[in-house]
Amino acid sequence: MESPVTPRPSLRLALVAVMAIAACGMRPAAAQEPVQRTPELEARIRAVKEVERMQLMEGTARVREARHEAAGRRALAKRARHGRKSRGRANAGGAGIRKVTDPEMLPPTDLNATPRRATPATAANIATVPANVRCNNPALQGDAGNAGQSEQQICSLGSDVIVAWNDGQGFNVGGDTQGYAFSADGGATFTDGGDILHPSGFPAWRWTSDPVVAVNEKTGRFYYCGLANSDASHNAIGVAIGHFTGTSFAWDTSFVVRNVSNATQFLDKEWLAVDSLDNSAVVTNTTFDVSGDHIDYYRSTTGGRTWSAATQLSDPTENGRVQGSRPAFGPAGEVYVVWQSLGPNDPDFYFVRKSTNGTTFNARVQAVQYLANFGTGAPGFNRNRGITFPSIAVDRTPGPNRGRVYLAWNESLDWFQFITTGSPIAEPTETSANNFALNATPFTPGNTVHGVLNTSGDRDYFKFNLTAGQSMVAWVDSTRDSTAYTLRVFAPSPDSTQFLCFTGQTSPATNSNGATQSGFMFTAPVTATYFLRVASAGGAGTIYPGGYRVLTNFVVNTGERSRDQRDVFVTHSDDGSTWSTPTRVNDDNPGFDEFLGEIAVSPDGCPYASWFDFRDDTFGSRNFQYMSRSNDGGGTWTPNVNFATVQSNFTTCPSNIAPNQGDYSAIAADGRFIHTAWADGRGSSVDVFSATLDASHQLTACPPNQNVIHNSSVPLEWTLANDNALFGNVLSWSLTSQRNWPMPPGSIFPLAAGASGPLDLSVAIPDTAANGVNTLTLTVVGQRNLMPVTCQVQLTVNNALAGVGDQGALEFALAAPAPNPAHGATTLQFSLPRPGAVTLAVYGLRGERVATLVSGALDAGRHVVAWDGRDARGHLTASGTYFVRLEGLGRSAVRRIVWMN
Repeated sequence: MESPVTPRPSLRLALVAVMAIAACGMRPAAAQEPVQRTPELEARIRAVKEVERMQLMEGTARVREARHEAAGRRALAKRARHGRKSRGRANAGGAGIRKVTDPEMLPPTDLNATPRRATPATAANIATVPANVRCNNPALQGDAGNAGQSEQQICSLGSDVIVAWNDGQGFNVGGDTQGYAFSADGGATFTDGGDILHPSGFPAWRWTSDPVVAVNEKTGRFYYCGLANSDASHNAIGVAIGHFTGTSFAWDTSFVVRNVSNATQFLDKEWLAVDSLDNSAVVTNTTFDVSGDHIDYYRSTTGGRTWSAATQLSDPTENGRVQGSRPAFGPAGEVYVVWQSLGPNDPDFYFVRKSTNGTTFNARVQAVQYLANFGTGAPGFNRNRGITFPSIAVDRTPGPNRGRVYLAWNESLDWFQFITTGSPIAEPTETSANNFALNATPFTPGNTVHGVLNTSGDRDYFKFNLTAGQSMVAWVDSTRDSTAYTLRVFAPSPDSTQFLCFTGQTSPATNSNGATQSGFMFTAPVTATYFLRVASAGGAGTIYPGGYRVLTNFVVNTGERSRDQRDVFVTHSDDGSTWSTPTRVNDDNPGFDEFLGEIAVSPDGCPYASWFDFRDDTFGSRNFQYMSRSNDGGGTWTPNVNFATVQSNFTTCPSNIAPNQGDYSAIAADGRFIHTAWADGRGSSVDVFSATLDASHQLTACPPNQNVIHNSSVPLEWTLANDNALFGNVLSWSLTSQRNWPMPPGSIFPLAAGASGPLDLSVAIPDTAANGVNTLTLTVVGQRNLMPVTCQVQLTVNNALAGVGDQGALEFALAAPAPNPAHGATTLQFSLPRPGAVTLAVYGLRGERVATLVSGALDAGRHVVAWDGRDARGHLTASGTYFVRLEGLGRSAVRRIVWMN
């Protein structure tokens, strides 16, 4: 129904800015130029930033919710006093996890097109993908078919691995909304562990959200940290500690980091780090109270048993504008803490503080400023905002970048400056047919779209054209305060039910407080017609009809790093004070989303980054998991590779948990392996999957020990293997001698991902070599000069071998095999008085040729050949007596050998 909106004045600046700009008659700028930064536009941007702050800072609202949930908590406490059932979960969400009840946040049911099959990954992408292993056990979900798991974290020590996650199963059966799994075989299989131990003395304790896991490499103790409700009137941060015994894992004890009253404070987004140097641990979190949210820090010097009082790390001037802190330990025990800080204008910031003693911190440093597409998550995301928290990792290897700190995140174009009032279009008279994309009203970015939501099921469709890589902003700048709505972008036909963007205000109660605005930026992956939909979110308190206005415009790059709605970036610092220019990690075409960038430093000394990636789907609505590695300490990044075996479709994969993809994913490294974990939408509901990448290299075959004589040459062969299934390695080798013999100079040895190859060298035996053993050592290191592997071979000099012309002029002679009898390998030495064609072969007792060892022209001199007991087909021969025959130069010689398997 055609109806311009007459919005009620808001308590904030948003609608004041709208009316001021409308009065000035502003129109969108051409697609090639940015909008002029007028005072009116600056006022609108400040209003938009306030919406960002409100979306990010949900903790104050949670304090109010906690008061209203007291009755439910008392019931929970009563049930707890009668005993807690295994696999219990909660019936209401925690700080970062929400139960999904609104149909607008569930997979679509108004399918008006045949779903298109997901575009498969290329053969190159799939060929070397490591095994993907589901961590949670769906069999434990009973009839909760849409119970989701997400926001997982992972850590490992050798073959022992722990994963923890937000568990939507708790919304169905009561108890904790946290789950975990363990693996004792390096992540090849996982056992769902059920409940996480509660602290003693808290019978109504309930783990609620934001799981973090870490391990002390020296003690072997694994740590879990999470948010909790300690009883009906308090919320808390707790830590549980456990260990592996063989293939089993058990929680030992659990402690409280902080416990506060719901009436005055709310704790959110905690994060844990532990240090093996002194058995210390630190936790950071966002605390909401009357001063506004701020970042707090706690330290334990007793292995997590006792904790210090809270210390505020964020600046008081940031109160009310910070979230998403993470701590990390450096190799010398230094502590780094990073957090997100909202800026007053277009960019936001990541600030870092460093402590060298774990107690006092240096002044905060701005590591980077960035631009957030905060109004939407990645395609298929089921929450109406997409958080951009930083990931942090420190290089603790002995490599050339030891101590370097890395940050990873995703950011967008600067779309704020393009939110302007353009020429309006009017929606046609509302009919039931308009509830479908086939009857969408066309518009051009730059139009201002008006409409009315008449009923709880009303859905207004619009359509617009974009070319590949072209960007558009859509911003709902005014509605009736009582209107609960969603704003989505759908993929082109025939995929027009696939969610590409999702925002809105889904709670009328929230809207009545003035938070009516929402929006996002979208970049087209391909040239096509896309669909924009405004729909009623329903819910109690909604009043119909409800008018709305959507501002749209083209967005162009005005000098930003990012090319579209989100790219993944990394910056680094060697001291926490000076930070490098951020580098883009993903190498896809503009228009495809990258979401939740994470980073870890591998034992090979290289930083690895991972993220949700949508490039392998035609319309960018389905994702794989992608990874890249830097071989030069973060300056440049390798071509991206996929490590998921199945494509996820979060649009159609049900989940009762929001966010279904989480606020972050997980990547961690130990002494050899890189472990990843992510929320995966390949099944009937969202599950947690993990993949393990081996970062090492090996010497898989070494030459046998041999007998040699002076003034000769011995061929040696090793086999080098790159165990990394996703990335090639440039290995370096060096050969050293126990005696002062000349050795071949060392060199590099490139190997593709998962490949192996022979290293053939020839070692000259000096003519002055005395009898005895000389040990040669081959050492192979990775491209950051780390993870050395070695192989030793012994060459025994014996200058008294009979018949090989060791004195005077050379003769045509074949020495006796050594050793004889032989097992594993034997050495065959012979001499030629002049150049010529010769054959050296092994024969059986019946005269049959078993193996040919030499066939062709050789120079005059002494020669050494090894036989490993294999026949011409490469099969090991049976134990028994054989003959070795040397023929050439008109002569022959035979030696007998006894082979033993």
